[in-house]
Amino acid sequence: MDLGFKIYFSDKTVYVPESSLNGKTEGNVTVYNTAVDHANIEWIFEKVDKGVIVTLSAKSESPLDIVRIDSLVFDMTPGSVTDRIPFFGTTTNHTETRYPSELAENKSYANNATGLFPDLASAGMAMAFIVPFKNMIATGTVRVGNTLSYFAKTLFTEDYQVSNAITTERLFFSENITIDELYDVYRSYIPKSSFPMPKLTGWNTWDAYMDKVTPDDIFKNLDFFKNSNLKKYLNYIIIDDGWQHDWGDWWENDKFACGLDYVANKIKEAGFTPGIWMAPLRMKKTADMLAGHMHWFHKDDSFEEGVMLFSDMYCIDPTVPEARQYILDTYKKLYDYGYRVFKIDFLDSVLIAKKFYDPTATPFSVLRDLMIDIRKETGDDVIILGCSLPVQCDADAAQSMRIGVDIHIHFFHVAWVAETLAWTWMFNNRVTRIDPDFLVVRGDETSNDDWPEHDKYVLPQRRSKGTEDPSNWRWSNGDRFNEIEAETWANFVAVSGGNMILSDLMFNLNEKGLALIENAFEIAQDECRPIYLHDDIRIPSVWKSDKVMLIVNWEDVPSTKTVSGVTGNATSKKPFKLCGDNAVVSLLPHESIIIELN
Repeated sequence: MDLGFKIYFSDKTVYVPESSLNGKTEGNVTVYNTAVDHANIEWIFEKVDKGVIVTLSAKSESPLDIVRIDSLVFDMTPGSVTDRIPFFGTTTNHTETRYPSELAENKSYANNATGLFPDLASAGMAMAFIVPFKNMIATGTVRVGNTLSYFAKTLFTEDYQVSNAITTERLFFSENITIDELYDVYRSYIPKSSFPMPKLTGWNTWDAYMDKVTPDDIFKNLDFFKNSNLKKYLNYIIIDDGWQHDWGDWWENDKFACGLDYVANKIKEAGFTPGIWMAPLRMKKTADMLAGHMHWFHKDDSFEEGVMLFSDMYCIDPTVPEARQYILDTYKKLYDYGYRVFKIDFLDSVLIAKKFYDPTATPFSVLRDLMIDIRKETGDDVIILGCSLPVQCDADAAQSMRIGVDIHIHFFHVAWVAETLAWTWMFNNRVTRIDPDFLVVRGDETSNDDWPEHDKYVLPQRRSKGTEDPSNWRWSNGDRFNEIEAETWANFVAVSGGNMILSDLMFNLNEKGLALIENAFEIAQDECRPIYLHDDIRIPSVWKSDKVMLIVNWEDVPSTKTVSGVTGNATSKKPFKLCGDNAVVSLLPHESIIIELN
């Protein structure tokens, strides 16, 4: 394997192979020094358990003018068409494990980590950037004929591009490691948070009501909880999108004319702690606040108006002092109303910003510092649920962070969330409390009503699977949950070790639906670990904690799975066979089984 690196100047790209350099080794560290154009390069390989950590630094007496650095590039030829290329991370449209033949020619596929394995349980090549990050990164591959060209890139903001010194993010690289071993090595590098990370339990308005929610909808579900056995498991009631005048106008709309403080008091009277959603870095073109505040937004000449735009929304640069103060003042107001959980959404616009008002800022530092300032401006009793806040920001950024795509009541979404959890489980109860999204179970077999009677929830149309990126066809695709699929999702949330926040129309669930939820709370775990089987196609079939093991059939056909490490004391509500220390289970499509490891 011929390793090398690439420097992307603004006007040219230069590739340098390792074979052209002479390295100097001292102890476990090898350093290559060379000059590329006007930049002095130091390429460092530090030998560690199971691999090396690679960094590259560039310095110059004049502006570097470097847009991107690939600190590692190399080519590989897959051993067979059944080799697997996993893409690990939170870039949800690039998480699916692929076969080489599924990669389009000359198209880049990338995420925080990737590799090439003969199967998902055997040793192969892996590369992964080590958190926390300052700059945007990606590891990935491009298929050229029968060859896979791998890269590990660090991207720099415009101000850093013209600085005199820059360094890539740290990259772990191994030529011979299993995914299971990679998890252990990588987790050892993850920073540990210094503050408590409580598991959030409660109910959120979004999945049932979306932005049509009213105070009466909230009160109706509160009335249900008063007489429900589920109340003992729940702590928070969170108002999601739909309370605000507009995105950017963060005050009550006509539906909430009674006042957010009134709703918060009602929630507290029912025995819960209020929480609220906001998207502080987005502002719609229709917002009243837009007038006179165009200087708040990210500047980007690639957009027609010279500012960054998502659909009909401008993206606020939180390093602009006036914009930052508006955000902090809004959260202080919500805190004074009584809200103690802040679900902070749509933070990802910062990650693609090319330039900040503060020239020393980088995408990840901006988000980390904003979360810290919100807590300082409000109170120590505030819990931040960072929705689209990357877990790679650093420890102490937020007590809780979403790990991936939204859940919807279609099995495609369950599998999608599982793909991101297969990597981000390592951050749980270490950097943050992960949030797998809502524990929803409603479907034709678990609800009392015949859908779609409830006029606030519009059911999506089923689409056929496409050949393009999964994100283009999986969103809200497929039939509604059947009871088996609802049970698998409830089991998955329970075992994940993350938050358990309900979001169904609680009063419309039948006994089956309510029983699935109660069972999930009874088996809830604090941490779990994914385990790949040799015959797993894309997603790990086994999710194990100290006390329970979840086995899932992700496929659309029945499957029999054999899992080791199960003793004779193990029990389950479903049948399974013990052959020595192996459990043999036969599962229907999308079915799961919980085995208690007594």
